[in-house]
Amino acid sequence: MEYLENRIKRLLSEARQLEIKVAQHQIDWGEWEFKKENGHPPQYLLNGDEEFVSPFHEILQSIYLSTICYLDKQNLRHYLNILYQIFGDNPANLKHQDEFDIDHYWSGEPYSVFLAKMNKFLSSFEFTESSGEKHDRVSGLQYLETILKNTAVIISKNKISPKTETEVYSAVKSTLEFVFTSSKSPRSNFIKTAKEYKPDILIPELYTAVEYKYAADEQRLKSTIEQIAADVKGYTGDKDYSVFYAVFYVTEDFWGQNKFSKVWDDQGFPKNWIPIYIVGK
Repeated sequence: MEYLENRIKRLLSEARQLEIKVAQHQIDWGEWEFKKENGHPPQYLLNGDEEFVSPFHEILQSIYLSTICYLDKQNLRHYLNILYQIFGDNPANLKHQDEFDIDHYWSGEPYSVFLAKMNKFLSSFEFTESSGEKHDRVSGLQYLETILKNTAVIISKNKISPKTETEVYSAVKSTLEFVFTSSKSPRSNFIKTAKEYKPDILIPELYTAVEYKYAADEQRLKSTIEQIAADVKGYTGDKDYSVFYAVFYVTEDFWGQNKFSKVWDDQGFPKNWIPIYIVGK
């Protein structure tokens, strides 16, 4: 698996090195076709096809095939079908391989539509993140955890006596919106056949969703953990969210941290689900 991850990263890097050259070559072709000063294209354009376009197509095809192999090995059939929808199912004639657009908002430079779509498609996988992006994300998650673990303090300072989980997460959400601006009006796509799952808090910039639970007695605490366990499979299918926090706000310390952790572990939650036990003040 590590070999494929490194191969995809290397191929993406090689494609980016050719991207501007291919874009400029396309512009040169467009200018010649507009003027058509003679019936035969100049040799430098034909040479450019061999020097830039052909190897660019070969690299894109290799990225496509390596990505299919990577998804196959991880048994990500749904995500593989999305790949086919975006890029087609014929590696010899990939969708978007000759498409270029202009980055009007930032650089003003042309860019490959294929690479832009592939980068977005692969962004759900940690191996595609740069070291700087990883550091920013880890730091962001640490800051988020600090805020979530201080839920009781936030509620106390706001002089709230919550009776529902909505009152709890609403107070925390107001605080999070000052820190993570993407949490103000996020969207998610956790939609299954019979139900739509809507996390209480979404933070797209951290690929993170937060679910709050409120318990005023021991039985309610137990049932909320079981409820989260039942809902875990529902929180799949949206590649924009890969980390999930389950925050349990209890009015009294019914179990203590050790027993809570044991009950949580007994449910066999996936590793990307992180529990936080909060005792109200």
